[in-house]
Amino acid sequence: MLRLSTLLILVAFAFPEEGGAKHWIHVDSDAPKSEKIALLILNGFGGSRGGCKAQMAFWEDSGMDVYIADVLLRKSLAASTEALADFVEEYDLAEYGEIKAICYIAGAYLLHTQVLATPMPNLTAIVYDRSPTQERAPAAAMERIPKLGMLKLGRVLRDLSEVDWPPVPTGEHLHKGLIIENRATPLMRFLQAEAKAMGPLVYDWRVIDSTAHDAFHVALDHDMMYVRWDVLGEPMRYFFEHGQFPEGLPRKRIHYRPFDAQYPVPE
Repeated sequence: MLRLSTLLILVAFAFPEEGGAKHWIHVDSDAPKSEKIALLILNGFGGSRGGCKAQMAFWEDSGMDVYIADVLLRKSLAASTEALADFVEEYDLAEYGEIKAICYIAGAYLLHTQVLATPMPNLTAIVYDRSPTQERAPAAAMERIPKLGMLKLGRVLRDLSEVDWPPVPTGEHLHKGLIIENRATPLMRFLQAEAKAMGPLVYDWRVIDSTAHDAFHVALDHDMMYVRWDVLGEPMRYFFEHGQFPEGLPRKRIHYRPFDAQYPVPE
């Protein structure tokens, strides 16, 4: 049995504290927005100051204006959705020649809702962080540690555990790529029984999202996906330029023991 003190520390690190919005923004040049590309990064519950710092350190020299929107942790999921709509309007993202997006699980919900309400014809590429284990975190947490989860994240956690997901954006000029985590976080190892009770874990990327154009698998967990730009950065950059990931990356599952903490982490 996991000690209560250990569980509290685990959840504290897995779920950052709710607080005031702190967007991270980098403007690459003074050129008109219509001549530039914007990169919109929508983090999930794993987003943190350290993760945003690592994201910006990699992407600020990409030749794109970078927007890391801190919009998820609000009084409700509806309020989070409204916060993203306000962000898109405040920073005039509709004026850009193109928008590329990186979405981490809950961030994808917000983007899909935004596009459903207000089409974004200049959105040309989305790279999704997908995790067969971590995507079960809201429902698993509400099953086993509802009070602790709500204390850390508020109603948004409960809302995401119950909500119907909006449709995936589609379009002739919109390319979508998936990066699939093959490792569970410490939190999901703790919630392993609840996660497994929800049914088989699916790692076939064409089943995960039949509208995606390409995908690859990584032996990283969700927490690592915010900081391991040595592994993720160049494949994402390549996708944004070519609409597919580089050759040689694993398109099939590479790790069949996602809850095994001893499985090697990429160096």
